[in-house]
Amino acid sequence: MKEYLKYILMAAVISVILLISGCGHVNAPPPKPVITEPAARPVVIVLTPFPTVTSIPTKIPVTVQVVPEEPTPPPHYVMPGEFSGKEQVIHDQVSENYAAQKRAYGGDEFYDGRFERPFDRDMGYLGYLDIVKATMTRTDPDFVYVTIQVAKPVSAAINNKAYYGLELDLNRDGRSLFMIRGLGPISETWSTEGVDVWKSTSAEQPYSMAGEGPIPVTGALGFDVNLLRAGRGSDNDLAWIRLKPGTEDTIEIAFKHSIVGGVKGKFIWRPFTDGAVFSEKVYDLHVSYTLEQAGSPLRGEPDYPLKEVFAVDNTCRVASGYEPTGHEPGICPVTLPEAPPDPSGSSPPCRNPNGGPC
Repeated sequence: MKEYLKYILMAAVISVILLISGCGHVNAPPPKPVITEPAARPVVIVLTPFPTVTSIPTKIPVTVQVVPEEPTPPPHYVMPGEFSGKEQVIHDQVSENYAAQKRAYGGDEFYDGRFERPFDRDMGYLGYLDIVKATMTRTDPDFVYVTIQVAKPVSAAINNKAYYGLELDLNRDGRSLFMIRGLGPISETWSTEGVDVWKSTSAEQPYSMAGEGPIPVTGALGFDVNLLRAGRGSDNDLAWIRLKPGTEDTIEIAFKHSIVGGVKGKFIWRPFTDGAVFSEKVYDLHVSYTLEQAGSPLRGEPDYPLKEVFAVDNTCRVASGYEPTGHEPGICPVTLPEAPPDPSGSSPPCRNPNGGPC
């Protein structure tokens, strides 16, 4: 019995303890949260490689070359060919033998517009400009043919631009009405490429208006009207040029009879070479330049050596289609009948081609 009461008492005590513990738990304030510092994150070092430098290629601009279209060759209806027949011949002073002395022997009469200047500014000899002789043939029904022979091969003019041509004086008063010229040819085939034909309107004026001097001149305007330029004009067949077949030193020029008034035209002509390539506007050269400006090829002259007027050669003038009187300005010497003696005993008037005293 005592044991039984003991157990009941122990159970009651335990129950009271449990009850007190439960009540205390309910009324107790909630426990404070425990703040735990988070563990430090490990430092991770990530090695980033440098970016690869890729060279950017330089853009090269694409050049588009526009190739100009070749101009259509001008149409031709009448072409020169081979020619023969009676020739009119002009011989000229040749300076080749005096080239080493840097001078011309003679043949330069500046005030008459006659030049013997196949030299550069330093008096270096230019044989491809030095006229030896020239001829004219008028037996063809369509063309007049002219040849110009020079002392050295024309091929030297390939790298040194040069004109070969002639002047035509239809008034026969010393004023050239037409100038025909072509660039030094390298082909033996007739061509109009590089060929010009010029006309001077001032040469058509009355003689008294043309100017003053020993020889009337083309005029201050030079050759101012173009009839053919580089082979193109109102008549593409007007004038032609070529290297004489089988030669190296002879140029052939053909021009239509219509320029000189037909097959029976009367005119005065002379050939020329021009390695300085003077503008057509400055012809006549002895009018556009003074002797002091032009210089002289004659050693011993006050104006020696050459200055502004160099690399040119021409000849005296020759009559074609008629018998010259010998008094035409600049005409080549002709044999005149001997005049009867002058009863008064006076001598004929003196004429110095250079304009000075006799």
